[in-house]
Amino acid sequence: MTRIDRRDFLKACGTCGLVAGALPGTRLVFGAPNANDHDTLVVVFLRGGMDGLSLISPGASNSERFRYEQARNATRIPLTGEGAGLPLGGDGQWQAHSRAPELQALYNQNRLAVVLGAGMPAPVTRSHFDAQINMEVGLAGQGSGIGWITRALASGALPPNVMIPAVSVGSLTATSLLGSAEAITLSDGGDFRIDTGNWPWNVSPDYAGDAPAGVHGMLSMLPQLWTGGSSLEAAGRQTLEALQVIRGIDFEGYVPAPGASYDDDGFAQQLRMLAQLIKLDVGLRYAAIDLGGWDTHNGQNYMFGEAVSRLSRGLGAFHADLANDTGNYAQRVSTVAMSEFGRRVQENDDQGTDHGYGNVMLALGGSVNGGRTFGEFAGLAGDQMFEGADVMVTTDYRRVLSEALIRRLRNANVYYAFPGYANYSPLGIFQGSDLAPTGFDAVFANGFD
Repeated sequence: MTRIDRRDFLKACGTCGLVAGALPGTRLVFGAPNANDHDTLVVVFLRGGMDGLSLISPGASNSERFRYEQARNATRIPLTGEGAGLPLGGDGQWQAHSRAPELQALYNQNRLAVVLGAGMPAPVTRSHFDAQINMEVGLAGQGSGIGWITRALASGALPPNVMIPAVSVGSLTATSLLGSAEAITLSDGGDFRIDTGNWPWNVSPDYAGDAPAGVHGMLSMLPQLWTGGSSLEAAGRQTLEALQVIRGIDFEGYVPAPGASYDDDGFAQQLRMLAQLIKLDVGLRYAAIDLGGWDTHNGQNYMFGEAVSRLSRGLGAFHADLANDTGNYAQRVSTVAMSEFGRRVQENDDQGTDHGYGNVMLALGGSVNGGRTFGEFAGLAGDQMFEGADVMVTTDYRRVLSEALIRRLRNANVYYAFPGYANYSPLGIFQGSDLAPTGFDAVFANGFD
């Protein structure tokens, strides 16, 4: 008989929310006193084309400050006065947006690093859709629809009994996790349910509502259906065991570590949920989460400032929650923030900025060599910019993610995660030892495990 994998079973059932099976002997140590014995990579995608020159702008000592001020008036981040930038380090080279004090503090505490001139070297596109697909599929052009994290999962030699190896945080599965039978998609802890068939998930005896007499929910009905000895029924029972365990998690009652204060916006609350999952030691290796609001073609100052505040406050609370816990989970969690492209250097007539090219990336965590910038900033003179208008891409975004895979996830198969990528060398952003970069066994060439 064909073997039925528990995760394939879940997908075939049309399961949604937080669902993952657990094989016998799976370690479910909720609230473990020590950090996980594995690393987790969190990828924050800033959708809409974040203006890197406003998030991280040239400081008073930067030779490009003059050209920056020539190109920008309404969107300029000033050196002094209202809305002045926040100095990063003591050399005056770079400053953070005025509404990013948490990012400034993390940088000055050597927990945050900035990568300059980051992006996809080719193909160059200023289409949000195309650029996001290119980056999340991990190809130099649109590919087969299999995400780069999916390929990293497939090649990462995970133990067979990991409960939740990957999560896409949000209502839709991130493109970077498309094609994965390992990942779950979760917007809120309250999504934990199976909604399929003719029964709701919780009715009787688990729902204290006005259910008609004799009506039972899926939670009560499924054990009666999966009592036999077939592979299908065994997979079903394993799934139910995990569902029973995880549905006991009190997402609403979670208390963050001292010093961590999450806002009520969706991004912050999703990071709060992610921090809880990391601490529950469910085996999480990868997480993808989005933050939108960056497409600032007009009236940029207010819209951009609001988005920066959500990013800075959210990441600040997330790091504090992990770092201030007794397990110091921040040492084993690396967060990378990236966007599909930057904005034009010259602001437009509507006090905004249009689609550009090169950008910045952020790397955050206890294992990050923070308090530094990495990569090269080519400059803002006409002959230093791409097509005379955009920040030049000098650091392939795949180089940054590959270093995280190798040094933190111990996965050397970066040429499999990013087909077409070659000649990797570390920038030194992440702590850890190096492995020789490689591809992966051809049996996995279709991107599935």
